[in-house]
Amino acid sequence: MVWVVVAAGVVVALTVAFWQKIVTWANQQLAGWLGKLFGEDVREAFLLILAGGDRLVIAFQRALGIVQTRLVSARILFRRLFGGREHERVIQAEVRKDTGEIVTLEAAEVVPWHELPDDVREKFIRRQTATVELELKLRD
Repeated sequence: MVWVVVAAGVVVALTVAFWQKIVTWANQQLAGWLGKLFGEDVREAFLLILAGGDRLVIAFQRALGIVQTRLVSARILFRRLFGGREHERVIQAEVRKDTGEIVTLEAAEVVPWHELPDDVREKFIRRQTATVELELKLRD
């Protein structure tokens, strides 16, 4: 299951990274081929869909840029709850506001044991600890 999420993430990252080349190729090659094979109406519909997709990807790229400039740190905590019967995944992020003030944001959800990452389950078992923390690498 994890490999599906990783593969989807790689596909999204490559699509965003090479978006301009994808749009150029689709506009020059694919749209013409669709027009010859299915007619100009299909070609025009494809170009409208391509333009809509372009708006979404550009908005995503802009949002990603804002997050990269404002995100100070991020980490994932896994906590035992209720005597070890349930576990919670907590995502904590420190974000810099326009004023320069740093604000801590936190989101949490209860996660079944079998859905915890392998290394986290191993740390819970081997260390007999109540929390496991993973620091997320933001930039090189």
